Amino acid sequence: MRLAGEKRVESENRAVKAISRDVYRPTRRELVVHPTVSERRQRQDRTTIGVVEEVTLRGSKGDIRVLARIDTGAARTSLDTDLAARAGLGPVFDRVRVRAAAAHEPEERDVVDARVVIAGREFEVAVAIADRKDMRYHMIVGMDILRDSGFLVDPAKGNGRENDGKRAHLNS
Repeated sequence: MRLAGEKRVESENRAVKAISRDVYRPTRRELVVHPTVSERRQRQDRTTIGVVEEVTLRGSKGDIRVLARIDTGAARTSLDTDLAARAGLGPVFDRVRVRAAAAHEPEERDVVDARVVIAGREFEVAVAIADRKDMRYHMIVGMDILRDSGFLVDPAKGNGRENDGKRAHLNS
């Protein structure tokens, strides 16, 4: 004796098998990854940089090397006022309102053109000038450079300064 539910399950199983026979099945060739995606995966020409990189500022007074923080959360590159003066950057061509992460209110910052060299590549970019003398890094490299640079930012890579204490602790 069959129950009504069993009959329904049996008919559903037959329906699924019938649909499975008629369903499109890709060939082996069609299962291959699209060429564009495949090329993107294999592209090894992207330079990997760390969260802290040595950057060269090129100004009218010469080149200045500085350790800069690579910040993917910063929209604009920011530079210390003293560093900008030492490099001879200027004149100021604009002012922008910037909301710093630690600030409650947006502040106005001067903007100057600068040439920045990162990992052997030079970028012409408008940088915001701010007083960063009390900060660990006198320069922040923002998305205005990173967006078109093609750099991959690897948090594990860098100069190791901020990880020294952790490494020393792990090796003990």
